[in-house]
Amino acid sequence: MRRLAAICALSALVGPACAQSGELAQDANEPRGLGFFSGDYERAQFVQPRFEAEPFIWYVAPGGDVGVQGSPLLLTADLNIDDPNIGGGAEIHLHQGKWRFSLLGSVAGQQGGSVAQNAVNFGALAVAPGDSLHTEFDMTTFGLRVGYRFWEFAVDPDESGTPMIRSSLEAVAGLRAYDYSLSVERVSGAGGRAEGDMFQIEPIVGMKWSIEFDEQFAIDLATNLGYIPEISNQSSSSLDITAGFRYMPTPSVAAQIGYRLLVYDLASDDVETEGALAGLYGGVTLSF
Repeated sequence: MRRLAAICALSALVGPACAQSGELAQDANEPRGLGFFSGDYERAQFVQPRFEAEPFIWYVAPGGDVGVQGSPLLLTADLNIDDPNIGGGAEIHLHQGKWRFSLLGSVAGQQGGSVAQNAVNFGALAVAPGDSLHTEFDMTTFGLRVGYRFWEFAVDPDESGTPMIRSSLEAVAGLRAYDYSLSVERVSGAGGRAEGDMFQIEPIVGMKWSIEFDEQFAIDLATNLGYIPEISNQSSSSLDITAGFRYMPTPSVAAQIGYRLLVYDLASDDVETEGALAGLYGGVTLSF
C-alpha cells in the first residue's frame, strides 16, 4: 500500500514536469521572430515595380580642359565656365522579371566671361593677351541600357507583410551618346568666334547595387565604364559614378537625393574636352 502511494505521488510530480518539458520542446520548434542582424531570417520573393519614372534636377559643375578646332586645351577655370549651374534630366525604367530596360538623359551647360592671359589661336580666331572672351558649352547625354539582376535577397515579411531588408546586384550594359558643343567668342576689338560640336556614341558596362530598409529607405550605388577607340578622328572614354538615397513615404512615390560624377574624354576634329561633370542631384521616383 505504501509502495502504491509513493508511485502515485511520484507520478503526480513528474507528470506536470514532463508536460512542461513537452511544451518547451514544442515552443522551440515553432518559428521565432525574424531578426536579420541575429542571422535568424528566411528568404522571401523579391518584388519590383513594373514601371519607374525618375525626373531630377542636377546642380552640376564642369571641370577640366576644353579646346575647339585643334586649339590648345585651356582650363575651364581660365575661361570662367567652371561654376555650378542648374541642369537636370530623367530616367525611365521597365522591369520584366530579373531584367530592367532603361532610357536615360541629362543636360548640363555653362557660360562665362574671361580675359585672355596669353596669346592663343582658337582655330581661325587669334586671341591676344587682354582680349575679352565669352565662352559657352552645352552637353546632353542619352543612355539606353539593359540590366540583369543576378543576385537578390529579401528577408521574410513581418506581421504587416513588410520585409525589413532587401538588396540586389545588377549587371548593366548599353550605349551612351554625347551631344557636345563649345563656342569661344572675342567680344572686344574686332570680335570673332570659333565653335565646334560633336555627337558620339560609346558602349558601356557597369554594376548597380541597391539596399532597401522597411520599404521606406533605400541606398543605390551605380557605376559604369564607356570606351570607344579612335575612329575617323573621334574617340571617347568615360566613368560614371552615382550614389543616391531614397525615402519612400508611399509605395508609388519616393524622394531622392544623391551625388553624380561623370568623367569623360571626348575628341573630334571640331572640339575636344577632357574633364568631368559633378554635383548633387534631387528628384522624385514614380512607380507603377
